[in-house]
Parts: sequence; structure tokens; C-alpha cells
Amino acid sequence: MLAGGQALRHLSIASHNQTVCGPAVKLLLIHYGLESRKIEGSGPKNKNILKSDVMKIVEAEKLKPVTNQVHAPKETHIEKKSIEKKSDIFGANNRSLRHHQDIPLSNIRSVIAKRLTASKQQIPHEYQGVDVRIDDILALREKLKNSGTAVSLNDFIIKAAALALRSVPTVNVRWTPEGIVRLGSVDISVAVATPTGLITPIIENADVLGVLAISSKVKLLSGLARESKLKPEQFQGGSFTISNLGMFGSVSNFTAIINPPQCAILTIGGTRTEVVPRDGQLETQKLMGVNLCFDGRAISETCAKQFLLHFSESLSDPELLIAEPLSPELDFDFSRLL
Repeated sequence: MLAGGQALRHLSIASHNQTVCGPAVKLLLIHYGLESRKIEGSGPKNKNILKSDVMKIVEAEKLKPVTNQVHAPKETHIEKKSIEKKSDIFGANNRSLRHHQDIPLSNIRSVIAKRLTASKQQIPHEYQGVDVRIDDILALREKLKNSGTAVSLNDFIIKAAALALRSVPTVNVRWTPEGIVRLGSVDISVAVATPTGLITPIIENADVLGVLAISSKVKLLSGLARESKLKPEQFQGGSFTISNLGMFGSVSNFTAIINPPQCAILTIGGTRTEVVPRDGQLETQKLMGVNLCFDGRAISETCAKQFLLHFSESLSDPELLIAEPLSPELDFDFSRLL
């Protein structure tokens, strides 16, 4: 049996030499397998085949519709290879995806998931970002390192944030259904990654601690966090959170979810070098991307901007930081710091 398109073409040739019929009648002839039969038409000049002419034959011979079978083209080697490749992409032939592993939620991960979900759903997150110049603070850190005092950039960041919170107390707040609570102490929560999830040990009274004391507390609490030995009071509460991914060079900027009842979290991205013109010459400078994520109900955009300005100025100029003497061998006079 001929396929549909071939049958129409064959019928049109036969019709040209014998009789004439319209498209609908042609399809009817194909439907009942009559396209090759010579049929006398009852239309004008006895040449045009009408629908009634076809139906008379169908009824008289009790014909049934004919099913035309069209065979699909053979699959080529290239097509088969392409199909197999696509199935690999979707994991059909990937053993590692087929044999998956279910990991039950730990208590701490379950609590974190619930709190973060509630935070994103209930708190109107707002964001402000700034690039902080850190050439001088890196130079000071290198100087301390050469004198035998190891202090991380993150320790300076904690100190600068604590001072900014003390100077802009409208950011050092908590949100409650009854109203905004302005906190009397500056307690910085520091995000630490552990095998069971992210946890935030607290550096209490960070605004009155020196950078070296902050560094010691961070090392102690981070170690306890990774060993799951933190006491509840060491990670529950806090007035402000810092999350630093600057050690991952590919992370230049990011935002985070606020940890309620806190009202803000500061995210620290990686550093980059830029060349800028100054006094007719080209000068290189180190910049660090920083974002403040804050609760729009409790903290205004103006207060957020003031906090970032104070934080940026503190890191840009180490003499604005408060610190106890770190080493008597340094010629840097820390007693001059305010």
C-alpha cells in the first residue's frame, strides 16, 4: 500500500487521464483503498467523481478503512550514539546517580533548615554593598606576622564590625513582635562550617576586646564548634553575624540569610586588585567586596549606609581600630589608637 503523500500523487496522475475529483474525495478514496480503481463519475460531464459515487461502492462492497503502514527510517550509527550521549546527561546510564544514598537530617541541620526557611519567608531582607580598600590593613597584618604575631584578616574584620556597631547602635538591634530591642553589648556571631552544618559561635563584647584577644577566642570557639563541643550559650543569641568566604578566591560577592532574632548579617567576599590613576600616576589597590543584609523592618537604609561607612573607614585606616599592644618589638604605637 502506498503512503499518504505518494497515494495522492498517484491519484492525481490517474485522475488526469480519467476523471476529476476534489481533495476531500481523494482522501476518501485513499481511506478505503480505492485510489487505483477506475470509478465512473456522476458529476459534470460524467468526469467529476463525487463523494456519493465513492460511498455507493463502499456500501455495496462493505469496504472497511485501510490502515497505511509507514515504516520509520533506520536509525543510523550517529543518531544512536547521540541518543546514548543524551541519556548519559540525564543520568539514565549513570551508576552513581542511580545508586543514590539517603542522608538523614541531624538535629542541628534540621533546626538550621527550619530557622533559615522561616527567616527568608518572614523577614524583609534588604541589601547594601561596598568595596573596602584593605592595603593598609594587609600591610599591618604582614608586619605583625613578621614579628611573630599571627592575626588573620577576619580578626580585623570582626573588630571593625564591632566598632561600627558601637558607633551605629541602630544596627545592633533585635526584632520582636512588641518592638525593636536595642542591645547593650556588641556580641558578634562568626559563621563556622562544621561536618554537621553551619554554626555561629559568639565573640562577646567584641567592641572592647583587642584584635589579639578576638583572634584567640575565634580559634578556641571554632575548634569547639568543629568538635561539636560548644555550649548552648556559646552559639545561641548574639547581636550580629559575620560570614566570610573571602578565603575562596572565586567568591567575590555574596549575600546571606539573616539569623533571627538578629537583624543583620555582614558577608565578606574575596579580594581583588585594581589599577587606578592618582596624581598623574597609576596606583594599585586591594579591594574587598562586602555586603550588609539587614531587616528592613528594624534597620533603615540610612543606618545601614552609616554602618558600612564606619566599617569601611576602620579597615581602610588601621589607626582607627582599637587594639591592645600585640608585641613590644613593634615600632607601631598602638597606644595612639582611639
